[in-house]
Amino acid sequence: MTVDWLAQNLHRDDVVVFDSSTSIISEAGVERIVPGIAAYEEAHIPGARFIDLQRDLSDPDGSYPFTVPSKEAFAEGLQKLGVKQHDTLVVYSTASPWWATRIWWLFQLHGLKNIAVLDGGLKEWRRRGHPVETGPAPVPPPGDIVVATRLDRVIDADRLRERLGAPDLLLVNALSPDRFSGETPVHGGRPGHIPGSLNLPAASLIDPQTNLFLDRERIIGLLRDKGLLTHEGDIVAYCGGGISATLVLFALALAGREDTTLYDASLYEWGHREDLPIETGPGTR
Repeated sequence: MTVDWLAQNLHRDDVVVFDSSTSIISEAGVERIVPGIAAYEEAHIPGARFIDLQRDLSDPDGSYPFTVPSKEAFAEGLQKLGVKQHDTLVVYSTASPWWATRIWWLFQLHGLKNIAVLDGGLKEWRRRGHPVETGPAPVPPPGDIVVATRLDRVIDADRLRERLGAPDLLLVNALSPDRFSGETPVHGGRPGHIPGSLNLPAASLIDPQTNLFLDRERIIGLLRDKGLLTHEGDIVAYCGGGISATLVLFALALAGREDTTLYDASLYEWGHREDLPIETGPGTR
């Protein structure tokens, strides 16, 4: 979705905007998940609500950060955020767009279709001269949203291990090349990637200066070069913790490939389990 469309439709009661900004900060080797509420209070799109991804839309009892919640918990979280059944939902972030695509993916997973990611996020909104608000997040009246869950779009580690090497499986690692190769460890786990993976960094799908997605033809070209648009089997994406990989899945959806799967726990789990194979190096594709 473009900022121009949003600016023209922001007045509508059925258009609900969410800021989903989150950061992972490492201090003395310890990682902390920091919701972007401070930045939100400094500046946000007028009327936007704030989603604390870890608190509002993740499983509080999950073994890893950002674990997909149950259908019931997800519905409760959205209802507390005031989402109604026929709302048009627009999500953005202040920095890396994969926090917004994570929300998009969660909504898709739970059967919601009327959801868009704001291209360029808050940075593009401000660059185009649109106004911002300051102050705390509003507390909306409870919503009435009803959700389902498509379990076929999520895979766990044990099922993935069983399928490693299958010709109908294409594994996509969405991390930077240095993290893919093992040069830089991820979340304190064993360095490297799941055997048989190809590397398509999520960051390669956006313009680093503007935060805008690459145009559709360039995205299709990148996906085609990696064989993702001609592969007839299953595509499973993963990253460090199931966040940036959703940008790859979002790009695939833009290209018309929606039957994709996320390894949700990603290297938060795989890199710390000694019973799971891992390899280093640049890979073969």
